[in-house]
Amino acid sequence: MDLQLSGKVALITGGSQGIGLATAIEFAHEGVEVVICARRQELLDEAVSRIDKDTGKSVLALSADVSQVNDIDRVMNAVVTKHGRLDILVNNAGRSAAAAFDEVDDTVWNEDLDLKLMAAIRCSRFALPYLEKADGGRIINITSVGGKAPPASSLPTSVSRAAGIALTKAMSRDLAKKNI
Repeated sequence: MDLQLSGKVALITGGSQGIGLATAIEFAHEGVEVVICARRQELLDEAVSRIDKDTGKSVLALSADVSQVNDIDRVMNAVVTKHGRLDILVNNAGRSAAAAFDEVDDTVWNEDLDLKLMAAIRCSRFALPYLEKADGGRIINITSVGGKAPPASSLPTSVSRAAGIALTKAMSRDLAKKNI
């Protein structure tokens, strides 16, 4: 399938496994210059090998914790230094932190919101100037149905995913005028 993405540059957070890795593989098949980031270098190395094996394309893989502002800045600078642009941002970083309400302390709440919600906000903010230059840049925020219909013992994940859904809707309205 030709999605007319050839030559675009995409950054995928949480790109070493699962949905992020699958997205990276599909983008590489479509001719996208792919950059992935994740916290664990060994998983990034495995992802790079898998993408190369499946697509014949090389990707830039950066170890980073997107809950840390300095890491986001470093990743964005690396993307633009290597490729000179950014067209697509996929905010996919996250993990499932699920427990009953009375089992979740402030530390877990803060870590989950920082990784899933604030990282998407910060990555989008850092990417925005480059996406504006791309004349049609895209931000894709990965969430889950648990954000709309949370089951029992799904905290804090269901709350951070619900916030991600609201963020996506609000950003789409604010950034549409910029063709993003």
